[in-house]
Amino acid sequence: MARMDGSDLSPAGVLALTGYGLAGLVSALVAGVVLLVALQPAQPVVYDALYRRLGPWTATSAATAVQFGVAGALAVAAPTVVAAYVDGDNPLSVARVLAAVVAVVVAVLTVAVAAGLPALAAVAVTHAAFVAVGVVVIGRVDASFASRGAFVGGATTLALLLVVLSFGLGWGGGYDVVAEPAPDATDAAASFADAPDLRDDLFAADTCDDGDDGVCRLPLRGYADEAAAGRFLDDNGVRCPFVNQPGTGDRSGSFVATYDGDHYRVTCEAYGD
Repeated sequence: MARMDGSDLSPAGVLALTGYGLAGLVSALVAGVVLLVALQPAQPVVYDALYRRLGPWTATSAATAVQFGVAGALAVAAPTVVAAYVDGDNPLSVARVLAAVVAVVVAVLTVAVAAGLPALAAVAVTHAAFVAVGVVVIGRVDASFASRGAFVGGATTLALLLVVLSFGLGWGGGYDVVAEPAPDATDAAASFADAPDLRDDLFAADTCDDGDDGVCRLPLRGYADEAAAGRFLDDNGVRCPFVNQPGTGDRSGSFVATYDGDHYRVTCEAYGD
C-alpha cells in the first residue's frame, strides 16, 4: 500500500485515515482487554513489593493502577505499529520509539504509586503524558499519517480504561484488622503497645461489638495509619491476603496479642470480588 502523507487530502485519503483511526480504536479496545487479563499476575507482585510501604488497600490500588497503566499504553502502541507495517512505513522505527515511551510510562507510574500518589490520578497523568509524548515521537521518526491515525484512534480507549479503573477502585473491597477475644490462649507473641495508634483505634467503642462476642474490627481502607497497621501485622507473621487474587482465602494466618491484660487473636480479613 502506498504510504500516505499530509499532502493526500483527497476524499479517498481522508476516508482511509478515518479507517485507520477506527481500526486503532477497535484494536486498542481488544488489546486492552487481553492485556488486562495477561497482566493480572503482576498485581500480587506489586502488592507484595509495596505492602509494608503503603499498607494493604493502598498497595492493592497501586497494583491495579500499574496493571491498567501498562495495559493501556501497550494497547495503544500495538495497533500503531501494525498500521505502520501495513502502510509501508518503517515499523521498526515506530516500534522502537513507542517501546521507549512505554518503558518510561511503566517507570514513572511505578514511582508515582510507590510514593503514595492516588492510583487514578497517577494513571490519568501518565496516560495523558504518554499520548502527548507519543504524538511527538512518532512524528519525529516521520511515521505515516496512517500510523498517527491509528495512534490517536487507539488513544481514545484510554479514557474508557480510566472509567473502568475508577469503578474498580470505588468498589466495596477492602481489608479489616480483626481482634477476637481469646481467653484460653497462652501463646501471646505480641502486644498492642507496639502499635499504639492501631490499638487505640481498633479498641475504640465504635469498633468493638458487645453483641458479637466482643470482636473488634477496624477497616483499613482509608485508614490514616494503614501502613503502620500493615507493618504491625506483617512483623507478627500475618499479611493481609491480596483481595484481587483469585482463590485467596478471606484470612491469612493469625497471632495472639495482649491488650489491657486480655488476649486477642488477631487476623486480617479481605473482602470483595
